Amino acid sequence: MIKLTGITLRVKTIQQGRYGNFCVADLSTDIGEFKVKDPLLDQFRDGVYTGTVWINEIRLAQYMAWGKAVTEIRAVLHDLNLDGVSELQPDDGPSEPDPAEEVPPPAPMASKPVQAPPPSNAFAHGIEAVKERLKGIGKKTSQPARVAETAQSNDAQLAQLFGEMWQLICDKQPVKFDPTVDRLKLRQQSAAMRELGYEFKPTDQTWYPV
Repeated sequence: MIKLTGITLRVKTIQQGRYGNFCVADLSTDIGEFKVKDPLLDQFRDGVYTGTVWINEIRLAQYMAWGKAVTEIRAVLHDLNLDGVSELQPDDGPSEPDPAEEVPPPAPMASKPVQAPPPSNAFAHGIEAVKERLKGIGKKTSQPARVAETAQSNDAQLAQLFGEMWQLICDKQPVKFDPTVDRLKLRQQSAAMRELGYEFKPTDQTWYPV
């Protein structure tokens, strides 16, 4: 593992992936310039971050896109310790393919069948219902039974998405994700947290209620 201090991480959001928006980054260090396409970047906003990184691996990566082959040097991150952020300047450079499409998503384990994620519209409506329910925690309500059942169904959906973190979200506590989970699941968790009124603080890589 390599520890590098005084680095600059330039994070940019790509809004074209069929699996939703995703982030890539350019890492500038004393030993060279590298591409970073780790899943944990999908929690970040566009910006230029400074601090320290721990790198597991530096390797060549290749992909085909828009009729050409691209070879780049990638850094695989183990951890980040960021101490500052500044605004990202507009960039008219070439776009990037979604790294989630470079390798097929892992097949679900036979012993733990995974429920297919809901369509984006249904998921958005579910989050809206849960947001309303979170606002009403500790308050008396007189919602019709059908609405209550829908809210319970949405709660179960989000509880499955977040696992043990769901109780923390219901209690409006800070939440830190496990960056080693499946890339698409982490991306969906990040989108849901923003809809639920959380904001990501990159300096400690934790989501806080706002």
